[in-house]
Amino acid sequence: MSAAGTGDETLRLHLGSDGTRFVYSNDGDPITQTITAQKNCRITVNGPLAAIGGSDQGPGMKDGSIGIKSGGSTGVPCSRVDATEDLTVSLEGVPDAVFASLDLEFKGSVQVDVIVSKAGTEVDTFQVRAGGGIVPGEGVDGSTTAPFTATATAAQPIANCRNASDAGPDAGPLDNCYLTIEPSGSFDAVTFAPLSGEMSLEGSSDFGNDPAFDTIFTLEGFTGELGCTAENSTATIDQGTVYGTFTRLENTDGSDCVLKPYTLTADVGAGTLSFVPVDVDPPQPAAYRGTVKFAPQNSSNPFTSHLEYDQDDDGPLDFVYMPWCTGDPFATPDSPGSIDTSVIPTGHTWCIVSEGTTIYSATQTRTAWDVVGIGDPKMR
Repeated sequence: MSAAGTGDETLRLHLGSDGTRFVYSNDGDPITQTITAQKNCRITVNGPLAAIGGSDQGPGMKDGSIGIKSGGSTGVPCSRVDATEDLTVSLEGVPDAVFASLDLEFKGSVQVDVIVSKAGTEVDTFQVRAGGGIVPGEGVDGSTTAPFTATATAAQPIANCRNASDAGPDAGPLDNCYLTIEPSGSFDAVTFAPLSGEMSLEGSSDFGNDPAFDTIFTLEGFTGELGCTAENSTATIDQGTVYGTFTRLENTDGSDCVLKPYTLTADVGAGTLSFVPVDVDPPQPAAYRGTVKFAPQNSSNPFTSHLEYDQDDDGPLDFVYMPWCTGDPFATPDSPGSIDTSVIPTGHTWCIVSEGTTIYSATQTRTAWDVVGIGDPKMR
């Protein structure tokens, strides 16, 4: 059954006769991303909550099953993944996942690698086996009666689903495995790569649309939500030698301000701070101002101090020096109460407005940086 608790934030993949969609719980205010198959069964899934990609001609969907579009215009080739293919689900506009419960349908002697990753780096690899794919003496056995369930953990990564029974196709819930994976760390993508047999990604269609058998990603929680009023516009963190405070300003296009979830975290050991606003639907062109401080430095004259940032937090970009703004961001804002985004140098999403260095102790100084921006940076 689902590993998600009733109070957890979740992203659900529901592929039933009553609709095909991702649903993000969003602290009781759900956001839905509909999935629609074209006439040739191919699907295009590119956010705002999740994306689905894969090998060959990409993902396809047929009768509540997602696979790879690799054959004719309709039917089985759209809804299965075989040993020459792979299928990936990526989380886009939601927090990273901490574990997942996956509704998988199998055919044949199945061995499927389930690889979870974060920002393109592998976190853990699990393997689920069924039918003739099960190797005696290896792995942890799941339930022996329907609904067939199994669990794979970082410590015990091989799960045997349905034990010794053969995985035959199109048998309702009898050929499904509800697999829970519990990685060693959070992740933002899961890839299915069969070594033998075939599989489909499903979401309760073979269980009478029962949402308890949706494919469910249990997510890290948000720190809170930011609006544009004095009561809800500011977030602050002060942990060890890392300090940051960020205030949301009015939208740059003058549109109404809608609450945006965010995470604000510090890694004292690495000396970094991450501020990650998450977009809602429709997207909000939000702007922010902030002040950040990091570990003090030994007093010296002259002294060197600089601020670096990664424009997309844990994404593919790396740390670069944050540039100075080319002008006063508040003098002629794009809209009242916002900032002038033209003062942010080309190719950047944040810039420095001012900095000040003060005495921290008898032998150390500490610099505070005032910044403005429009993205989700990590700073150090």
